[in-house]
Amino acid sequence: MPGPFSNVKGNARVIVLTEGASAITFQWADIYLPLYMLALGASDLQVGLLASVFILTQLVSSFLGGYIADRFGRKRVLVVVDIICWAVPFFIYAIANNPWYFLVGRFISGFINMVMPAFQCLFVEDVLMEHRPAVFNMLQFAYAAASLLAPVAGLLVGQLGIVAAGRIIMIACTITNLVNPLYRQLTLHETSIGKERMAATASQPLAEIAGDYARTVASIAKDSRIRTFLGVRTLVTFNTTMWATYAMIYLTDGQGVGLPKPSIAFLPFVAALTTMGLIFLLNRRSQPASVLNNLVAGQALWLASALFFVTSPAGTIWFAILSTFLGAISLVLFQPANQTYWANIVEDQRRAQVFSAGTALSTLFSLGAGPLAGVLYIVFPRLPFILAILLQAVALGLILTLKSRQANFYPASLPGNGWR
Repeated sequence: MPGPFSNVKGNARVIVLTEGASAITFQWADIYLPLYMLALGASDLQVGLLASVFILTQLVSSFLGGYIADRFGRKRVLVVVDIICWAVPFFIYAIANNPWYFLVGRFISGFINMVMPAFQCLFVEDVLMEHRPAVFNMLQFAYAAASLLAPVAGLLVGQLGIVAAGRIIMIACTITNLVNPLYRQLTLHETSIGKERMAATASQPLAEIAGDYARTVASIAKDSRIRTFLGVRTLVTFNTTMWATYAMIYLTDGQGVGLPKPSIAFLPFVAALTTMGLIFLLNRRSQPASVLNNLVAGQALWLASALFFVTSPAGTIWFAILSTFLGAISLVLFQPANQTYWANIVEDQRRAQVFSAGTALSTLFSLGAGPLAGVLYIVFPRLPFILAILLQAVALGLILTLKSRQANFYPASLPGNGWR
């Protein structure tokens, strides 16, 4: 019997391997970059402002991603932009002596959103629809496996201090983001749709390109499936920003759960092990017919996880562990289904432009998520999470609308499928 990831081949397999490798060092940077900034002279306010610079440049670059993916090819964009927007900023962080280095680095790295349409297209184009859930599951498995090595960064910090260990972590990220693009250059191939779009846009006038994008935005507004599901993705992105910013603060805050800071390091292990095990156990739910069901089940489990989180009694970690466990199950079901459904409801020729516009809109609406969560947290620490639960319930309602009006998730262009 073939294994659960036997259909993960070609470009998808290369991307999974390289993403898994880079996720190890990215995890380290995600944990310690803010503390490293503070140690080198940035204030708490400046760290927040640097995050805003990153999001703003992400927003600007989102509008460019679809065009450059079509004009220059998915593979070339992925390789070049990854080096410029990841390797270069991490090297700047590694040699940083004051906050100005971080300002330059965050400004450059924010343009990474230019690569997202190319990355998403390269990952799913030339992959049969029935195999797409498996490739997204494998990517999720690789990210979870990387989380198991997160404590290595903690050991470095404990032994060397935040500045010395931070420089090592940033150098490790620099090396990873040089080696991975070079390996991708040697092993990836341009997709058939990518070649078609390169040929179509090679001599296309700027006015015509702008017209194409205007028509793409109009088509999003007219297509009920794309419009509704973009609403789901935007709500999820907004809530993820709020949750990621304040969840660990709430768990260790005396006005929240008040857990000791070392104890929360156990939670990523719970999530990673749960994710890796369930990807295999629930592989049968990764079939195409299960995608909408998985979206519903994933959102319902997320809501249950969030309720355990916000009702956790002070001083106990067990509610947080249960919340983490349910949250991991939620992601195993929801995240591959989310990516699969989004890839499959968009026509091949419009995919890069729709992905670009979708990313830009989600980023735009997420700009205020951090500041809003901060204000709510000051008023009452549970408020950001209560708001997230309410918004996520709206997202679940939108998914149920899709499920009730659509028998399956295949594009409307296929016989007997879709609705408008």
